[in-house]
Amino acid sequence: MSRRILVLVSVLLALVSTGACSGGGSDEPAAKADFDAAQTLRQSAQAMAKLKSVAFTVESEGKTPVIVKGGDLKLLREGDAEGTLTVEQQGQNVEMKVVAVGESIYLDAGTGGWRKVPKALAASMYDPSAVLDPQRGIAKLLESAAAPEPQAVEKVDGKETYRVGTRLPKDRIAGLIPGINADLEGQVWVNKADHRLVKVRGAFPEDQGAVVISFTEFDAPYEISAPR
Repeated sequence: MSRRILVLVSVLLALVSTGACSGGGSDEPAAKADFDAAQTLRQSAQAMAKLKSVAFTVESEGKTPVIVKGGDLKLLREGDAEGTLTVEQQGQNVEMKVVAVGESIYLDAGTGGWRKVPKALAASMYDPSAVLDPQRGIAKLLESAAAPEPQAVEKVDGKETYRVGTRLPKDRIAGLIPGINADLEGQVWVNKADHRLVKVRGAFPEDQGAVVISFTEFDAPYEISAPR
């Protein structure tokens, strides 16, 4: 298997796992922050632990120290996923199509059609099924977030949310975002109505930018299949 394909596999796994961290601006000025931040994170962890599927977009702020610069994916609880990624390769941003089904990953970087790669090749780096697993993924990260503090009540994409400032511990992020070796300063936006996670922002140390992930289409009936 070529080095290029192995790099693409690592990129996919890094992005899906990143499903645990993101953030951004709001639709309107923030209201006074008067809520229990710790309870808000607990409620969000419980809500996210029940999800069967989710869609999310990834954006980078500044020059981040990760390969994945953007993405738009749909994910099922068991780990199947489909969408597009923007990754950095040799200083250039490259967009590719990605489909993960069962024990295989399919990649199309526009250089000759789909390539199939066994998911087991990268099992030691990342297990896609961990993202929505209550004990390993997003829910567990929210439970482990340290020093939560209320920052604002504001709207994001038309939804009224609680914005919580927190520290995302490296021991939880390390399994979800390969290459992270320090705690990240984070912000978490939680929907007031159903406690689901709307957005997360994680800032890298030493002004190395930030990654922002927005979550939508909770529990949508996605049907993901291998490309033909």
